[in-house]
Amino acid sequence: MYKTLISLSSECGCVHPLRTLDEVRPWARGTASPSGYSGRRVAERDYSDRDAARDLRRRALELLEQNLTGVETTPRRPIDPNLVRTEADQAVLNVSVALDTLSALGLVTEADRERFFRRLREITSTSYAPFRGVHLRRVVRAPTVREGPGLHLLSAELYTDGVLLRWLFVSPPAGVDRSGVEHRPPQSFSLWDDVDTAYTPQGGGWIPGHHLRGDTAFVPAPPPEATRLSIAAGRHRHELALRGGG
Repeated sequence: MYKTLISLSSECGCVHPLRTLDEVRPWARGTASPSGYSGRRVAERDYSDRDAARDLRRRALELLEQNLTGVETTPRRPIDPNLVRTEADQAVLNVSVALDTLSALGLVTEADRERFFRRLREITSTSYAPFRGVHLRRVVRAPTVREGPGLHLLSAELYTDGVLLRWLFVSPPAGVDRSGVEHRPPQSFSLWDDVDTAYTPQGGGWIPGHHLRGDTAFVPAPPPEATRLSIAAGRHRHELALRGGG
C-alpha cells in the first residue's frame, strides 16, 4: 500500500511523499511561503500542488476500481494450512485496508468510501445463480485410499451449473485416544482449479452415522480448459484430474 502511494506521488509530480499536510496547508492559505519564493511563485506552486492532488485522487480511484475487479476473479486457494483465509478473502481485506488508508489521507471522500464498500459487498456476495445440480455431465472419481478415521473424498459430480463434492467422514473407533483426532467433518471446504476459476461455495450437508456421508456444492461449473480440481477441507488436501479418466 505504501509503495503504491509513493509511486502515485512520484508519477503525478506531487509534493514530496514525506511532506506532511501541516507543511502544505499554510502555502494553500497564503499565510506562509518557503524562503526565497515570491508570491507569484507560491501561487503557481499552490496551483501545481492542487492540480497534482487532483491527479493523485484520480489515480487512487482508478487503483481501487482495478482492485475491485480483481476481487471477483480471485480464486479461493487457501493461504494458510488451517484454511482460515483464502486468496479471495485476502483480496477483500486488501481493498478494505486500501479504502480506509486512502480515506484517512484525504484521497477519497466519505461518499467514495461508502460507494466502494457497497460495491465490495455486492461483489463478494454470490454472483451466480444458485446451484441446482439437475443436469449431470459426468462423475470424476477420487483415488481409492485405505479406509481410516478422517475425511475421504469420494468424487466430484460435474453439472452444467456447478460442482458437487461427495465425501465420507469416518469417526475414530470407540475406546481409543481421541486427542489430536478429528471427530467431526471440517466445517469449511474450498475449491480451485489450474486456471484460477473463482468458485463460490453453495452449502451442503451430511447424513449422521458412524460413517458420515456428505456433499458440498460450488458454482460455477469448471471451464473446459481446466485440467485439475484442488480441494481443501480443514487440514485435508485432495486433487482430482479432470482429464485422462474418472
